[in-house]
This record gives sequence, structure tokens and C-alpha cells, in this order.
Amino acid sequence: MSQRDPDHAFLLAALERYERPVIRYAFGIVGEINQARDIAQDVFIKLSQSLATLDRERLAPWLFTVCRNRALDHQRKHQRLVPMDLEVLDQESANTPLPSAELEQKELAQQLRQWLHQLPEKQREAVRLKFEADLSYKEISEALKTSVGNVGTLIHLGVANLRERWLALNA
Repeated sequence: MSQRDPDHAFLLAALERYERPVIRYAFGIVGEINQARDIAQDVFIKLSQSLATLDRERLAPWLFTVCRNRALDHQRKHQRLVPMDLEVLDQESANTPLPSAELEQKELAQQLRQWLHQLPEKQREAVRLKFEADLSYKEISEALKTSVGNVGTLIHLGVANLRERWLALNA
């Protein structure tokens, strides 16, 4: 077996596990699916170029840190904030709801995005990494350069804040 075979297998496994979460995470920042896919492609190209120096035990934090940096660079370059629309990512598998239910769902998603954007930055990033990227607390702590306990606190506070707003909306 050549040296490339384990690297190739590693890249394929990383792509299979993290491609969709990386796209979803980038999409949450840039708000446009094709740009998010381009950013994800850049991330995985950088991964392939960094195999020699990469700490493979810290793959997820590395991927999401690179993704965040690329997406924020893209954001700065284009000088605009675009609201994310996560429904685009799930169109292939979604059942077609009734028009009224679809409109209600879009309004709720828009409201949730607005509330999420209003969270303090660390809470927002922790919640997004947990629920959009499906990272573990350990992976989030490495990506945000904070303790695992602090990640739990950040996620708890962020979700509690969103829950309070939801309950107030439906009161």
C-alpha cells in the first residue's frame, strides 16, 4: 500500500462525515447555498493540502475554524449580511407541506434566524456549531478555544434565550 491510500481513505471519510455540516455552517454565515458550497470546497482542498501537518484527532475543530475564517473573509469581501435559509439544504428530502403550513414554517424560521443573530457572538457560535454542524461539546470547545464546561453554559444560555422569546411569542 502506498502512503496515499491511508490519506485518500481519511479524506473520503472526512468528506462523508463533514461535508454537509460544513456547508450548513458556511451557509449560516454567508446565506447563499452556492457560495457555501464553494467555501466548503475550499475547506476540503485546504484539508487535502494540510494532511502532512494536520492533527487528525482535532479534525472537526480544524474544519470548522477554517470554514468560519473562509466564510468571514467572503463576508468581508462582499460587505453584506444575508439572512440564512436552512430550508434550501433540506429540499431534497422534504415532503411538500400545505402552502399555509409552508408559509408559517418560513415565518418561524425567519424569526428564529433573527433571534439567533441577536444572541451574543459566543452563544450564537456555540448554538450554531452544536445544532447546525452537529459537533460535540469537545469539538466546539476546541473550535471556540474555550472549556467544555463553558460550551455547555453558552449553549444552555443561548437555547434558554431562544426558548424565552418563543414562549413570549406564543403567549
